[in-house]
Amino acid sequence: MTKKELIFRNPFGALGIDCDDMINGGELGAVMARAGLGKTSLVVQMALHAMACGKKVLHVSLDEPVNKVSVWYNEMFANLADLNRVEEPQSAYDEILPNRMILTMNVDGFSMARLEERINDLVEQDLFNPDMMIIDGYPFEEKGRADMEELKALASRMGYFALFTVKTHRHEEPADNGLPVQLTGVDDIFSTLLQIIPENNTIFVKSVKGTKADKEAVLDPETMIIR
Repeated sequence: MTKKELIFRNPFGALGIDCDDMINGGELGAVMARAGLGKTSLVVQMALHAMACGKKVLHVSLDEPVNKVSVWYNEMFANLADLNRVEEPQSAYDEILPNRMILTMNVDGFSMARLEERINDLVEQDLFNPDMMIIDGYPFEEKGRADMEELKALASRMGYFALFTVKTHRHEEPADNGLPVQLTGVDDIFSTLLQIIPENNTIFVKSVKGTKADKEAVLDPETMIIR
């Protein structure tokens, strides 16, 4: 499978999302869901699609080591390749893999200054200059608006799109605007919000904020691929 074939088989078509929607420099997006519903799987799918579009993706994990994050990518790409009956999946994967870098940071020591320092080191040494950054495991319940404004400013300065995972909880009632309480006071900073919602025996991905708001798609419960 070539890069072009991967782009044409965009798994986010049902949500009306393409590379230009996903990679809008200086903006923030988030995928929201309870534990175990596929937040990381979904952002990895978004990363793979962006990589296939030729975009550089920096995946910052605050929860998992590099090898475990790498396994997420390997398994998700294998599932996508199997779904699309790719004859030489490893060759296709090798073609886009240079467009990804994984960084791990300890959540307790995470700060905007430290993140910017790590990114500047990569850019200044000409090792990696991201178009998109994923932050998986950001502690929304411990951070406030000032921290998110710093992240927004950092994304604007460096010209990349930052995508977060937001862990919600079953027992919590949503805020007055219908969004998870974890985003209370910061939801206006985000341009794109996707929410994973189980209903009966189906797992939906719903666009709740952005140019494609009110669209929805279904996740395959075995592969976590958007159908």
